[in-house]
Amino acid sequence: MSCNAYCPLGCRIPGILFLFSFVVSVSFSVAFATPPWADTLLSFNALDPVPGFNQPKHDLGAPVGGSVYAVNNSKIHSLGRPGPAPGSYVLLKFTTPVEDHPDNIDGYDFIIYSNSFWAGGNPYRKWCEPALVEISEDVNGNGIADDPWYLIPGSRGLDRSVLPWGMANPNPPLAGNILNPNTDGTEYDWGYAELNPTVQEYLDNYMRPDDPFTVGLTPGSGGGDAFDIRWAVPVDETGDPAGISRFHFLRISAFINAVDGALGIVSPEIGGVAAVARDLDTDGDGILDDYEIRVSGTDPLRPESTVLALEIPEVYGGSPAGTLLGTAADSGGNAISLYSSGLRTGARPFNCIVDIEDADDPAPELTLAGLEKSGACRLFSSSEPDFAAAQVQHARFTIAYTADEIAGLDEAALQPFRYDGSQFTQAAIEDIVRDVDANLIHFRSQYAGLFLVAAPPGSGDGSTHGGEILLNAALERGQVGAPGTLVPVTSGVILASDDTVVPDGTLFTVSTTLGTIVSADMDGGAPGIQIAAMAGVIQFELRCETQAGTAWITAISQDSLLHGKLALPIDPGAATGPVEIYPLYPNQKAPGPAAFISDQITDAFGNPLAAHQTLTLVVEGGQLLGSDARPDLPGFQLLPINGSLSFSLRIDTAGNDDIARLFLDLYADPEATELIGSAVFLFDVVPVPVVGVLGLLLIIVMVTVLGARRFLAPSRQVR
Repeated sequence: MSCNAYCPLGCRIPGILFLFSFVVSVSFSVAFATPPWADTLLSFNALDPVPGFNQPKHDLGAPVGGSVYAVNNSKIHSLGRPGPAPGSYVLLKFTTPVEDHPDNIDGYDFIIYSNSFWAGGNPYRKWCEPALVEISEDVNGNGIADDPWYLIPGSRGLDRSVLPWGMANPNPPLAGNILNPNTDGTEYDWGYAELNPTVQEYLDNYMRPDDPFTVGLTPGSGGGDAFDIRWAVPVDETGDPAGISRFHFLRISAFINAVDGALGIVSPEIGGVAAVARDLDTDGDGILDDYEIRVSGTDPLRPESTVLALEIPEVYGGSPAGTLLGTAADSGGNAISLYSSGLRTGARPFNCIVDIEDADDPAPELTLAGLEKSGACRLFSSSEPDFAAAQVQHARFTIAYTADEIAGLDEAALQPFRYDGSQFTQAAIEDIVRDVDANLIHFRSQYAGLFLVAAPPGSGDGSTHGGEILLNAALERGQVGAPGTLVPVTSGVILASDDTVVPDGTLFTVSTTLGTIVSADMDGGAPGIQIAAMAGVIQFELRCETQAGTAWITAISQDSLLHGKLALPIDPGAATGPVEIYPLYPNQKAPGPAAFISDQITDAFGNPLAAHQTLTLVVEGGQLLGSDARPDLPGFQLLPINGSLSFSLRIDTAGNDDIARLFLDLYADPEATELIGSAVFLFDVVPVPVVGVLGLLLIIVMVTVLGARRFLAPSRQVR
């Protein structure tokens, strides 16, 4: 194993320098190739940009995403509206040109990220404010955008005549609250910026394009709008009719000239531009080589030098507590695995850079009482050295040892120690499992760092080998509570190494990552909960507590030769209120459709509802659109996404001349007895839906409280 990064020029360079701080951490100083993002702002002009968002520097560097139904506006630049020359635009430069490389994923070459989103979570209905895209190569090499320009016409076949004054919103609409008229899973519009959402960072997703021709989000993509350089055509006679194969300069311009009396102008918002990665993963670690070279600084030739996720966005399946987030392993079997501890909050990283290396004993003069050091010493480096601080479970480490490394030691008593800069310690090390059949020792640790294996003197490799303990839970799922569900756990018949049933009284250490083992401890002098076998079987009970997720239940013999593991899902409790429901974007009109979203809905202990837990929505003054999630239950059932509801409905306008009223009641149960949220909205009635503009930037004003029967039911007029 090596600690060198891969140089795109073909050489080996000391690109990743791991400076190991033996106090608490492993830190990185990484030398990167040129990042894949637009990196230079050349010029811009903005006519009436959205106040507070006129920062063109936000177009540089990596994007910051939210979700398909709720944007993150922390790194967004409002271009402004079309108008007098030079109009509203931003001109960016890539130091490393964007190439029309034949290996680029699916033939796309670059991605523009923005703050579009799916209205009501429906990929056929979007909120977007598109922009026109032009590219130019620095042919003369002077660093100035004075070479021929090429424009991407997009699905509407536009040319530069729409600039700088812009054009009216076409029919079907291209900007605002748009509905895809296609019903076959294909997109009606493509080839413009700000058509598709930008999702949260996850591994290398910001260099993976979304398919612009297919409704929905391409798995593994970060969203955004993908473009092929070959779509570009010359804007005038100075350009090559055959087009170009690469570019340095990118110009993004506002071109929809639409104004709403209440909300103002249609103004595209941009949050970054990325080159698409080549579809190449040399070491098979699941991370594209270009991302490793240009972003993470990891080695694309070594799978153990890689990127692991710290959480999984809901659009990719989510990561409730206990979810495996990823594993990095070398060819020898050494590995590090990360597991979710549930909902993460606050400003936080989403990726973790890791590496695994052979290492030497950093303090050979230090001894361990009654133990001898082995030659198995590994450095597990991590950009997040404290996994508790990173809001994930303690990492699971695996050290693969050789016979030579443990010569003269008792294999059945091997145990790991972490060097903290002054001593070898077992603080924050837990769940040690020895797999002597495979010459592996597994354990969990709160900290990354340098680990060394030690044991009492013995005969070395060749200890009596053990086997697996089969664990079974009496319930398929537990549920949180105070107290929560009591779950009996029973093993199969446990066999010793000679295939005989283990004797009565043989002790096993049992543990769980969630909940508490409540069975009596049969040996208070030994660490952990000890359960004695009877007739070759162990039985114990787990009490679910207040955290939902996946409980990993383990049973290990005291010599660590026999071991078993069981995953038990622990569901959140019933939903609790008050729950706020609000329009997904302002300026919705009756009859709609109108889209809504809720706050994150939790149980009494703060656990977000699971994706299979239904809620009942009762509507007066409108009709819900979409399918009932559980038609076998009474009422209209909705399923949460990442703990929140998103839904659309059509508003009744019969008998309403100017204002339509909509009443929403949300219940935790199908029988509609546990009211957890309620709202009343007032909508202007218009013959057809009015195209809106920038969503999520205006405050919805609460007006009248209608009816004492409503639980937390402010009446809000949607303007």
